[in-house]
Amino acid sequence: MKKLIVSITLALVLVGCGNQTAAISEPNDVLIKVGNQNITSGQVYGLMVSTDATSVLKQQATQIILNKIVGLSDELKAKADEELVSFTESVGDSLEMYLEYYGYKDAEDYLNNGIIPTLQQEALVKEYITTNFDALVAGYRPKMVRIIEITDATVAETALAELKAGKDFSEVADLYSTSNFPGDEELVNNTSSLPQVVIDYYDYQTTPSLSNVLTDGTTNFIVQVTEADTNKLKDEIIENFAMDTTFMEKTLEYYFVENAFTIYDKPLYDLFVQSYPNYLGK
Repeated sequence: MKKLIVSITLALVLVGCGNQTAAISEPNDVLIKVGNQNITSGQVYGLMVSTDATSVLKQQATQIILNKIVGLSDELKAKADEELVSFTESVGDSLEMYLEYYGYKDAEDYLNNGIIPTLQQEALVKEYITTNFDALVAGYRPKMVRIIEITDATVAETALAELKAGKDFSEVADLYSTSNFPGDEELVNNTSSLPQVVIDYYDYQTTPSLSNVLTDGTTNFIVQVTEADTNKLKDEIIENFAMDTTFMEKTLEYYFVENAFTIYDKPLYDLFVQSYPNYLGK
């Protein structure tokens, strides 16, 4: 894995008076340094005065990390071109309106600053998950499960009896489910947005299993763990985790710390750590 050193030094001193446009006293001072690549105060000042400085610095450093670790392969560029063509075709004559709405000056700007960075980040997240797969699955314990929710407890017991007798889970769900859990198979983990009683059941299951009727005092659930072997689910887990904002954030936190992201300006450090406390090493 490529090693980066990301150093942030803020030296933005504004000069100007009255209604004159503010300028930077030292526009060539290095604000961000990654290897032999520099971003100067002058390059980012225009963005910083119009938005949150900490977000701008995070964005700048993130893009450097993406370029260094993921890069722009022919495969990624081809995929980006395909996405641009697909997007252009889907919006038709409304292309300019959509680009303006999302803040892009033209299609090329959207390709270079929208599509490509997104694909780079997806690739980085997948690399992080793959590299740290064993630790992540040990902590999050993903499973493939099916869930039925049935309001009436007596009906839930009837449904469970039919499942134990060998009736297909989907058929039972079609007959008895009374909610948004129709028995579809889905990949979950112990932080999924599900009722706690459901998570408590499947969290530590290590083999396929069928729960009894689980109740949270209001409604009832039947949970079937269809696969608990994370090695068999590896591809699905990586794809699923890569689309989860939790793991996107973990990825950036990891690479920022791993690559010695440092802020030397105290006021900026204080602002940055409020929003992104885990991006800075100890």
